[in-house]
Amino acid sequence: MRKRKSNLREKLEKKLDHKIPDDKEVDHKKPLKDGGTNSLRNLHAISKKSHARKTAREARKRAK
Repeated sequence: MRKRKSNLREKLEKKLDHKIPDDKEVDHKKPLKDGGTNSLRNLHAISKKSHARKTAREARKRAK
């Protein structure tokens, strides 16, 4: 999984034409589990804290 994440990071950095800061993570706007893809249109960089909150919120929603 680590390699895939670094590939997504590199892909997004290339699109943005700059390096993503270390305190940011690449996130899927629409999660893969909900039909999202690894396309650039579905990726964005968010803070690690925001990413953890978003992931937890999505997991709670799927558990209902």
